Amino acid sequence: MAQAEYDVIIVQPYPFADHPSFPEGILKRALEAAGFSVGVLETPFWQDKESFTALGRPALFFAVVSGPLDSVVLNYTAGRRRRREDLYQFGGAAFFSGRPPDIKFKIRPDRTLTVFTSRLREAYRGVPVVIGGVEAGLRCFAHYDFQENKIRRSLLLDSRADILVSGNGEKQIVAIARLLSQGVAAAQMDIPGMARIWTRLPAEKNCLELPSCEEVQAEPGQLLKSQIMIGRAAGNRALAQKHAGRWVVLNPAERYQSADLDFIYELDYRRRHLSSPAFSPALRMNLFSITSHRGCAGGCAFCSITLSEGRRVVSRSPDSIFREIRSLAIHPEWSGVVSDIGGATAEMYGSDCLMDGCRCDSCLQPRTCRHFKPGEPYRELLRRGRALPGVKKIMLGSGVRHDLMLRNPELLEEILHEHCGRFLRVAPEHSEDEVLDLMGKPRFAVFEEFVALFNRLNRRLRRPVELAPYLIVGHPGETAAMLPIMKKKLRALGLKTCDAQIFTPSPGTLATAMYHAGLSPAGKPIAVEKDVRALQRNKDLLTKD
Repeated sequence: MAQAEYDVIIVQPYPFADHPSFPEGILKRALEAAGFSVGVLETPFWQDKESFTALGRPALFFAVVSGPLDSVVLNYTAGRRRRREDLYQFGGAAFFSGRPPDIKFKIRPDRTLTVFTSRLREAYRGVPVVIGGVEAGLRCFAHYDFQENKIRRSLLLDSRADILVSGNGEKQIVAIARLLSQGVAAAQMDIPGMARIWTRLPAEKNCLELPSCEEVQAEPGQLLKSQIMIGRAAGNRALAQKHAGRWVVLNPAERYQSADLDFIYELDYRRRHLSSPAFSPALRMNLFSITSHRGCAGGCAFCSITLSEGRRVVSRSPDSIFREIRSLAIHPEWSGVVSDIGGATAEMYGSDCLMDGCRCDSCLQPRTCRHFKPGEPYRELLRRGRALPGVKKIMLGSGVRHDLMLRNPELLEEILHEHCGRFLRVAPEHSEDEVLDLMGKPRFAVFEEFVALFNRLNRRLRRPVELAPYLIVGHPGETAAMLPIMKKKLRALGLKTCDAQIFTPSPGTLATAMYHAGLSPAGKPIAVEKDVRALQRNKDLLTKD
């Protein structure tokens, strides 16, 4: 048998981006830094297994990723309509060209990891397949799929992958490569942050046992119970869920440190695609963005960041960030403008928590933890970044939390003066406290206080900034009667512009479990609007004059 050209082959449904904001770029560079050769198979025609054989058989395994978002969430609107564009593809094209005109195949198939793994199994028997990324983490256990409107079993069983990596994956994928190169079988592997199928419940792991897949499928409230248990485990304990006679077991994630992020983000990324000098819209938008930290302490019910990056913030050192900024000077399109320095929430930079065993759902709700102190480290980071040679401007692309800005008015003022374009975008999400409580967001009075502070600061600016609130329509707990009230409250604050999105039930989130069950986390019945036409009318009422 001919020797394999690559140790690992990454398979993905969009052009490979050699950039630290994209999971495939990080995984490839981490593997290469550990001494492994890596091939990339991008945008294979998934209807044909021969499209998956272009690079041959890897020596160790295939690594399949679907991208920074769940494929179903990316492929469909909240109204279950197929999106006509995919910003991760060249030109934003969502469909293959040159195929039979009467059939339009999406470049990124629904439930990409399942489809791609099945094709790889057909093409290469006996080669381990590892799946990872956001889609893998959100669908690790029995979950609600809004496009099919049903509970699906674990992605591990549907895809028949050998290993699922949940959350941050670069250290895990390197560990898997090393173990396989040493002769350890995938079926015997057991490392932090990975899930696999067990034929028995491993008593030695002291797993937290979730309601079984069959229980979740039979009783909607069991999905809510399962999601609450996953959130409270907070990566501190192994999780197990029974599927018929087998168990899906997810090990607690490895704790990343600042030094880990410094190493990963300072690898030699070229900030381009491998296959073309053109840029996809997504890469163009993030071309000169800098990741300063991972994780989000907010714990919002509708957000998948906590599951994919963790609730604890892990920040890079300032010197590492500044070295990355200096390295941008070699890029042919560098003009001196950094489009963003941040993470899920920009001002959480430097708010790393060292408390072990914490089981709180959020560091901010219902009150801010005394160990959580955001603001000043980020302000100092921006100040030092602006002073770097060759840096003309640092823009704020990441979101900011209005409740945290209230505690850091000096930071807000500096952002308005130095780092804003025409708008400052914040996300109050809603105006009614009963919905905000279910979301895990601060109450509306906090937003009203923030708007007053913003207006005071804004009056001092030579070029005023417009406040653009972001809202969610149709979150569990919302009734139609709330929409006119919300519009009236926003108008009373003088806010003329708002951006609203209809709630999308993403797999693996607490809000989706509430949507499916029609229950609050306390087990009380709540309103849930599922009619897409009614939801669109509510959105139009909020956003149109």
